[in-house]
Amino acid sequence: MKWVVSMIQRNLGLLIGYVICAGVATLVDMGLLYLLTEYMELWYLYSAAVSYVAGMVTNFTLNKTYNFRNRSRRIGPQFGLFAGVAFIGLVLNQIILYLLVSMAGLWYMYAKVLTVCLVLLWSFYGHKRFTFGLLK
Repeated sequence: MKWVVSMIQRNLGLLIGYVICAGVATLVDMGLLYLLTEYMELWYLYSAAVSYVAGMVTNFTLNKTYNFRNRSRRIGPQFGLFAGVAFIGLVLNQIILYLLVSMAGLWYMYAKVLTVCLVLLWSFYGHKRFTFGLLK
């Protein structure tokens, strides 16, 4: 737990920028989740996977351009790293979402809000360290 506090203190500006970018991506993610589940009548876990990918692309674009101000032209490999970190986030997202909905009985949208908060810390660390830290 001490390393989490230390990481936040050292990277507060980037973390705030990341939260803003992730917030926009989360709006894309949650909006699409609701649309696909309620209006397209897809099962919430299928909708969650599709919406997570849309949020991931949004998050990559915003963080690369505005938050980390990363100018690397190696977009393919960089997006591959981003997708790898995001894939781990997706697995965490699906497991936590399933547990909160199927086991705890929460509405999938409430569960998604809690899930986003939990996955956010992993995502920030992973993207700072790997995606935008390795390919500068």
